[in-house]
Amino acid sequence: MPEGNLYAKVLVDVPGLGPLDYKVPDDMLVAVGDRVTANVQTRKVVGVVAALENATDLQGKRIRSITSVLNDVPPLSAEWLALTRFASLYYLRGWGEAALSALPLFFKRLPKKNHRAMLEKFRRKGIAPSVERSSTQSKPVLNAEQMAAVDAVVSAKGFVPFLLFGVTGSGKTEVYLHVMEEVLHRDPEAQVLLLVPEINLTPQLQARVKARFPHEYVAAMHSEYSDGERAAAWLAVHEGRARILVGTRLSIFSSFKKLALILVDEEHDLSYKAGDGLRYSARDLAVWRAAKNSCPVVLGSATPSLESWAKALKKEYVLLTLTQRAMSKAKLPQIDLIDPNPKGSGMLVSPEAEGSIRSELDAGRQVLVFLNRRGYSPVLSCPSCGWVSACIRCSAFTVFHKREKALICHHCGWRRPVPDACPVCGNVDILPRGTGTERLEEELERLFPGKRILRIDRDSTSKKHEAEKAFARVHAGEVDILVGTQMIAKGHDFQNVGLVVILNADTQLLSPAARAREHLFSTLMQVAGRAGRANGKGRVLIQTRFKDEPLFEALRLQDYRRFANETLEERRENFSVPFVYQALITAESDALAKAVLFLETIARRGRGVASGEVRVFDPVPMPLVRLMNRERAQLLVEGDERKTLHRFLRGLLEGVKSPSDVVWQVEIDPTDV
Repeated sequence: MPEGNLYAKVLVDVPGLGPLDYKVPDDMLVAVGDRVTANVQTRKVVGVVAALENATDLQGKRIRSITSVLNDVPPLSAEWLALTRFASLYYLRGWGEAALSALPLFFKRLPKKNHRAMLEKFRRKGIAPSVERSSTQSKPVLNAEQMAAVDAVVSAKGFVPFLLFGVTGSGKTEVYLHVMEEVLHRDPEAQVLLLVPEINLTPQLQARVKARFPHEYVAAMHSEYSDGERAAAWLAVHEGRARILVGTRLSIFSSFKKLALILVDEEHDLSYKAGDGLRYSARDLAVWRAAKNSCPVVLGSATPSLESWAKALKKEYVLLTLTQRAMSKAKLPQIDLIDPNPKGSGMLVSPEAEGSIRSELDAGRQVLVFLNRRGYSPVLSCPSCGWVSACIRCSAFTVFHKREKALICHHCGWRRPVPDACPVCGNVDILPRGTGTERLEEELERLFPGKRILRIDRDSTSKKHEAEKAFARVHAGEVDILVGTQMIAKGHDFQNVGLVVILNADTQLLSPAARAREHLFSTLMQVAGRAGRANGKGRVLIQTRFKDEPLFEALRLQDYRRFANETLEERRENFSVPFVYQALITAESDALAKAVLFLETIARRGRGVASGEVRVFDPVPMPLVRLMNRERAQLLVEGDERKTLHRFLRGLLEGVKSPSDVVWQVEIDPTDV
């Protein structure tokens, strides 16, 4: 090649393509991490420069040139490129897919005429308030356990992973704030990432952080933000103007100037794992990123994931424990198991629960009623012919929503009006089966007329800021009975909730899913923790037909250690995660036979090279997760060691080409970084 030529390896968001070589024009200044525009086949796209080299393996006429450099913002850092490269390698996706999907839409689309004007608008949004901290502003006084946790984190040298295990209401957020304060005070350029699992928790926590750091621009990021809002927050963090970022899982891929601390609140939560595209775990990537930045990472939870708990037991994570509630007068709630109504009674709330609710309301305290199923009822059915309301696009039932007069699939979103009669036999007496939050709300309105009842779930808070407004009403005391799903279960500091009633927990207890019991215990412990967080002891009632179930006994005693250790022993005996590493290969096609045949081909190939440390199972059809008239099948591969399994997978899947009508992807669990 002629001397003086410079070539850029450019990441583009095209599945299956690695970095592409482009010539850098002689009059163009390009740096690693710059966003550039280039042609891919007939399209012009935005890419990211991953490397610059003096030579290329491509022959002269095949080499295209970069068309422009988008140097309107500083280049993406080597640390950010390393993060996206690791994610692409580990989760077996293209580097370009991982890198470009991590950018806000504004920064990965071709610039429009108003591009620079919009950039300046974003920068004006990201200016820190001109407010100095008042010397009289009071902060909560930490108890001895909280102070010990803060001291342990701020005195850590370099990368140290901490598991902050604290009972509900123990003041984990206050520990986060004290640690953040120390880190930001110590280094004027330091930045902090605070990850939260749920969108509806972000405004509440962001407001609390802003109150503690009034002189800082506190950025927030989650999927409900508009493209412009996300771009403004991303840019403020990228340029170092925002020293604090509060966000959901997508925030783990934000570009920081100097990341000095990562905090992961409710680290056990399933929301940290992406359900499509790059199947990453934000919690696990947080640990990896902290290691690369030589900074501490704190994983906080009242019910840690079994993976994190196992690492703490093995001393791979430093365990910090908070055993008492932060407010001196607040005590852990009393948890009682009560009988539900007999089947066929038509009422979900039992007489015992009704009496307890009435007593609590008479005492002027709020009541939280938890049912993890939204809609009016899970299904409509015909008693004459047995017809049930099912989705035409997937195999899920359509849920009856009475107020919207619609049948809605909670799996794929398809909806239709409620039919006037059975579409099969014409019977007009089609009936709702089961109970959701909408029906529960109706029942409570009959039982407690005149009381202020508020339902919070995905349906009632579907519009922007509705959840924030609804929770504000609860905190302001404008609600007597709060009804909801998992949205109300975690992270909320309800000061006047004296009673929590949990309904229909048995459904998940009987689920065959491998992690069902772990998730159930976590959910119930979290929602139980909403009771008695301020003055007065709270009470929790769980309606169940399985009072002798060990899970409920551990829950009644609020003994997470007992539950976790017993469950880990069961996992060890059954050779299950976290004592084995697993990969799930999912294939999807318009016909189930095609998906299964594709996976059978991979399975045969895998068994031909597998050692005793790796096991390849038979493909399993999944007719119950059909989506958009496409069928799915899955293939499980497991290994004794993470590196062994990952090396095997890369060899197994390298060069695999599926038929044009088969789409496949891989999910790896756990990341174990």
